[in-house]
Amino acid sequence: TEYKTEFSMWAISASPLVVTTPLMNCSTSDGKPIMRNGGQGIRGLTHPAMEKKYSCKIHRVEQLSKDSCKEGKSYGCFDNNQSMWTDHGCRAYFTLDGGDRSILCDHDGHGRHICDPEDEPMPEVKCTAWISDIQKEILLNKEIIAINQDVTPQGRPVKDGDLTVWARHLSDGSVAVALYNAEDKDEEMFVSFESLGWDKTQQAAVRDLWQHKDMGVATGRYPEKTVTVEAHGTVMLRLTKQTEVVV
Repeated sequence: TEYKTEFSMWAISASPLVVTTPLMNCSTSDGKPIMRNGGQGIRGLTHPAMEKKYSCKIHRVEQLSKDSCKEGKSYGCFDNNQSMWTDHGCRAYFTLDGGDRSILCDHDGHGRHICDPEDEPMPEVKCTAWISDIQKEILLNKEIIAINQDVTPQGRPVKDGDLTVWARHLSDGSVAVALYNAEDKDEEMFVSFESLGWDKTQQAAVRDLWQHKDMGVATGRYPEKTVTVEAHGTVMLRLTKQTEVVV
């Protein structure tokens, strides 16, 4: 809900959009995550095929450093990966996965160091890019994006001091309206056409931009009574005067 609200307000405010999380999540063809060097993995939502988790096992064979080597504090390994790490000056020979792989982790100095089995190259994998259903619903909503990309000035609340109803007049004569509920409970809302600068008898075709659904023709206000806006939610509308061509 909050994600849709953020995207709605981004559009009606004509603001630039900066996405700081991965748009595409990458997995191998068998559903296991592709790991970067160091085993940190590509972060993001879990791929549907990634149902099984793989836990690493590590054993210190021979310590080389004067600094102590304590599992979990100065050395360890990565789940779903074939690499390990050392810290706090630990240097040693190790084995992974019950002795199947041996690693010499001999980096001088404190700080986190990453070691990989030298005799085991990274496997060639096929990357299957995907985005979640909610990412698709939001980021690929062309009707909301069209509001943002219009050349007219940014929208604003129709009433000073009241942030519940926002409007933005668009270049084709229609008006984008956001019914915004900042409360922690559902609220009943409506938009008066007079608040948009229209006559109270004006008729307008109403389009719900999240439902991708035409809501019919309204006169003077929408809806006739009220619409329920869920907590932290936003109803995004596009109103087109009935005397104009409805797109």
